[in-house]
Amino acid sequence: MIAVVDIGNTRTKCGLFDGQGRLEKSTSFPTGGGIPSEGTSFFEKFSGAVIGSVVPTLTPLWERLFLDHGVHAHVASAASPWGFAIETENPEKTGVDRLANLEGALSFPGSLLVIDAGTATKYDLLEGMSKRSFPGGAIAPGVEISFEALLAQTAQLPRIELAKHSPVVGYNTETAIRSGVLHGFAAQVDGMILRILDERKLPPSTVIIATGGNAHFLHGRARFVTHLKPHLTLDGLYALSRKV
Repeated sequence: MIAVVDIGNTRTKCGLFDGQGRLEKSTSFPTGGGIPSEGTSFFEKFSGAVIGSVVPTLTPLWERLFLDHGVHAHVASAASPWGFAIETENPEKTGVDRLANLEGALSFPGSLLVIDAGTATKYDLLEGMSKRSFPGGAIAPGVEISFEALLAQTAQLPRIELAKHSPVVGYNTETAIRSGVLHGFAAQVDGMILRILDERKLPPSTVIIATGGNAHFLHGRARFVTHLKPHLTLDGLYALSRKV
């Protein structure tokens, strides 16, 4: 079994993969100042481990946890043996979650775009056929950040439950907010997809993969997303484990 952990700004996700690359079990919990019991009790028997972290202060804690199990974890970085060339200006400053997502998407042929809808909404492009490269992408505020900013800057708009259906044209304040937040989010994603494909001269048939904790909000709303892969980051960290 291979243990992988994706330490994000908002949530930490853990997974255990078998020797065939199947995700046997997974869990997630809020990222805090340490490792909660959900994390310490999740991992039992495993022979290797990979850590992907965008919270550097927590990385040593997870390394120590894995060492307590007798396993020296590989900490993913721009210097890790990814299956593509990193062509950004400062590769070492690129979040490893973005790199792991692209690694997890390598099973799809040709150029593709990964949209990670988390705390931030990240758009990352993979180009090429047999020789793949990562030229860069875009980072926007996540849907929840936008929602919280709307509430913080208005006196009378109520907090609503987002996980409901609303038409594009809302018929009261609640549905109008939900429409603006969720359909607006999907419209941003669709618009960015079209702009990226146009700028890079990529065909409309390009594979578009959505992942991340808020990707489910795109289902039935975003028009150009072709695949939803909720565990793409974990998949990419597992794929990396096969090379280190």
